[in-house]
Amino acid sequence: MYIEPDDAKTDVILAAAVAVIGPSVVGFVSRLPLVPRTGALGVLVGFVFVLAITALVPVLLARHRGDGLEALGLRESGGSLNAVGSSNATAGSLMMILPVAVAGAGTVLLLGGSGSGAVLGRVGMAIGRVPDLVAVGLTALRLVVLSVATLVLTGFLSVRSRDGFPRSPDTSLVELVRTFGLGAVGVALVTGLIRAVTGGSGSIMVLNVLALVAVLLVVDRLVPAGITVPRTRIVAPLLIIVILQTFSAGGIFGGGLLLGLHRGALAAGVVIAVAATAATRRGAVLAVPLIIAVHWWPTCLSPLPSAGGMC
Repeated sequence: MYIEPDDAKTDVILAAAVAVIGPSVVGFVSRLPLVPRTGALGVLVGFVFVLAITALVPVLLARHRGDGLEALGLRESGGSLNAVGSSNATAGSLMMILPVAVAGAGTVLLLGGSGSGAVLGRVGMAIGRVPDLVAVGLTALRLVVLSVATLVLTGFLSVRSRDGFPRSPDTSLVELVRTFGLGAVGVALVTGLIRAVTGGSGSIMVLNVLALVAVLLVVDRLVPAGITVPRTRIVAPLLIIVILQTFSAGGIFGGGLLLGLHRGALAAGVVIAVAATAATRRGAVLAVPLIIAVHWWPTCLSPLPSAGGMC
């Protein structure tokens, strides 16, 4: 569906502004009287806040423009797509889970977690020695909330950035994946090394960076050659997520620049996967397994600061 460039640009600004400023507003609202802050009810209210600052604005704007799921980079059906040497795109998208699973399981074990926690991720960590059905249920619901919020926000920013900046030059999608993926790996490695020297965990940093590299390699193979898209389709979502991570980490003047850049660079794998697959006939649904995986395990690969990875 055709969207006027000015309208698309406005949508990008609105969605980005709410996502970036939203956590500060939520922090203020959560301190008001009668707002639950503890217990299961407090957790559920937190889930509502997460969806409100990430998914609500894109969904409302998509309905207002009348383009529905297309605004999120999703497609109901599509043709075959070359993926990792085969015509099975699903197999290629599922391959993105493997590096995330290795990094997540390794992180859990490095932190002294159990084997069940390494395999079952956050759900396994919530089970513990004495299963708590409420805790397990809330953890599973948190997984759903974070996954939906990530897919909606990144998909919407990618699609609207395509339409909102008509002067952006068309560039090979494969080239964009490689160029900005390589840049993200470099930033993640440098900032991770600095954090490791200043007291961070070098082992966890290495696991996350290696997972990022592996995910980008799979995305590179998943995206067919010959597709050209406006450069902003990849650049704008990446830039917004880095700003979001930096702002949530404390900002430039709050001492969070290094952490924000590190988390933003690690999140590039998911952002690029969503933006790149959204430009194919199958759509961003190919990135859903990856999105679920980065929230299933306590990795630092989620675009959302509220995911709280073990960085």
